[in-house]
Amino acid sequence: MKNKLALIILVMIFTATRQSISLAGGILEKIKQNGVINAGTSRDSIPFSYINDQGEWVGYSLDILEVIRKDIQKKIGEPIKLNLVEVTAKNRLSFIQNRNIDIECSSTTVTWKRSQTVDFTVSYFASGTKILVKKGSELETIETLAGRKIGVITKTTNERVIQQQQPAAKLVRVKDHNDGLKKLEEDKIDAFAGDGIILEGLKKESRNPSLLKVVPEFPYAYESYACMVPQDESAWRNIVDYSLVKFMQGIVSDQPETVSVYEKWFGEETGITPYSREAINDYFQGIINSYEWVPLIRY
Repeated sequence: MKNKLALIILVMIFTATRQSISLAGGILEKIKQNGVINAGTSRDSIPFSYINDQGEWVGYSLDILEVIRKDIQKKIGEPIKLNLVEVTAKNRLSFIQNRNIDIECSSTTVTWKRSQTVDFTVSYFASGTKILVKKGSELETIETLAGRKIGVITKTTNERVIQQQQPAAKLVRVKDHNDGLKKLEEDKIDAFAGDGIILEGLKKESRNPSLLKVVPEFPYAYESYACMVPQDESAWRNIVDYSLVKFMQGIVSDQPETVSVYEKWFGEETGITPYSREAINDYFQGIINSYEWVPLIRY
């Protein structure tokens, strides 16, 4: 009887210890203890996350991360800061899988394959694969890409889209967006494939934007952007989703502070890369409709 009682006590202690370890290992608990959110983002994805002329890290995704930071700070009741970590198309998934970062927000597309090893938040933007070409180029439809040198960034959905839809294209792997633009300007490739909204921002950074254009009018494939978080962290993912849905509600319902964030990056007159408010409102409304309405609270 004594041995049985001792065994029960040991099991209870072990169970309590495991629960404590699990809680301590959770991202929200870690953020509370350290006061830091380790957030991965890109350095060349205009207008989502990039380094500006003053050497500052800016972009729509950075403003999204700030919204998330404020909500978590309010929930925890203690000061929280963002620690930005540079990630690339090649390493962003591994950084999340290995928990080197708590979240990644930039221009990452949701895919079924990626969701096998990471979790995605609700989507906060939509774009699609297009190409950047020199004006006068006859490249536009997927058929015209056959036999032409198309720059792509390795391990991106853009690479996969071109491969699948035009196997006869000659893919040229480039390091990043800036490398793709450079190779296009130097005539080392005929076109550079990427997300249309990113290519529009990249065009503005070129030596002579008036010589370039983004085509076709409608993408070869549509894609949704979301933040990535580690798997099995539902409490963390839920609070991020809450922040994102509240932010989208603010835009759809014309809350001045929230709309000003969108207009700064995508406004028809003031934005870095104009994008229709009507189109994004429709997209956001579809997402919002699947969630409970969040009270809009000013900070």
